[in-house]
Amino acid sequence: MLNVMEADRVRLLDLDAQILDLKRSLSTLRTKRAQVQERLDAYKYPVLTLPNELASEIFIHFLPVYPAPPPLTGLESPTTLTHICHRWREVALATPVLWRALKFSHNNYSESYKLIFDAWMRRSRSCPLSIDIYTTDHKVSPDLFTEMMAMAATRLEHLELRTPCHPHPKIGRMPLLRSLTLAFETRDEVFTYDAPQLRTVVLLGGVVQHVALPWAQLTWLTLNYVGINLCASILRQTKNLVRCDLRLGRYAQPDELLDSPSPDLALPCLESLTLKTTLERVDGFLAAFAVPALNKLELDEIFLGVEPIEALKMFISKSRCNLREVCIRGKNITGDDLYRHAFPSIFTSYLYHRDPWSESDEDDSESEGHSSFSESASE
Repeated sequence: MLNVMEADRVRLLDLDAQILDLKRSLSTLRTKRAQVQERLDAYKYPVLTLPNELASEIFIHFLPVYPAPPPLTGLESPTTLTHICHRWREVALATPVLWRALKFSHNNYSESYKLIFDAWMRRSRSCPLSIDIYTTDHKVSPDLFTEMMAMAATRLEHLELRTPCHPHPKIGRMPLLRSLTLAFETRDEVFTYDAPQLRTVVLLGGVVQHVALPWAQLTWLTLNYVGINLCASILRQTKNLVRCDLRLGRYAQPDELLDSPSPDLALPCLESLTLKTTLERVDGFLAAFAVPALNKLELDEIFLGVEPIEALKMFISKSRCNLREVCIRGKNITGDDLYRHAFPSIFTSYLYHRDPWSESDEDDSESEGHSSFSESASE
């Protein structure tokens, strides 16, 4: 018994000695750790030493170029900048231009989107706004968008509105609006837009029949799937156009022709004209144009009729324009050599596609249906 107790006493002394050694080692490690922490505390990350103005400018370049909107959430959203550190959050929230472009592109719209919209409106302060709303869900109440548009109307600079129905009632005067894209379904109503600064307009489908716009002040107009005579009636009001992109079809009767006799479509400032169609007949449409400033023309060859070379010569002669570039699209284009020989001073390109009338109503991309691409230019 005595021998066992003596052994435990010796063991206890040994353990105490080990504990003391460990305490000394721990004390040494704590001292070294404190020294390392002191050095780290003294170090400043270069980005955190930047003036707020410079940090703000860097944040702006983190986003897509305005008016293109960033995502509302996720890594490419300005909200990400508010989650990095306290200082970055302060800088981001104090930079209104980070929050001036919004895009809503989901079908499950809910009250949460209204809260996000309200937050971005506050953060953008008095900045002009770019808003892009896209949904195909007929169940989404137009009242949700109506309220948003009413709040933003006086600050809207760029608006894209592609919804099953138009927000109603009217959203009021938009004194800053410069560009407008519309695609919505409606039957009888005509919507008027009071926008004295409006210059660029894109109208998709049947909406063109239901809007009243300040046509005379526009410089760039895109009409997709519009009837020939409706298109012509609009163009007679757009004397200041510099660029015009047209696609005739779908909402017109298949055999609709340009009213005859027809006044010229005189567009004295027009420099670029694109003509596409899903119609089988577009007789006389190109010949109606008088465009003395035109230097670039792209068109489906069907617009040139059965004698395309002569039709293009007559078009150039009538307009007295100095064309520099022509792009001809179609399934079976007249021989490249014929165009080169007839127009040696014009850069000519050709876009071949399988069927001039096969392009999807929902896809306006230029690449659809092309099987080859060739270019030629005279020295």
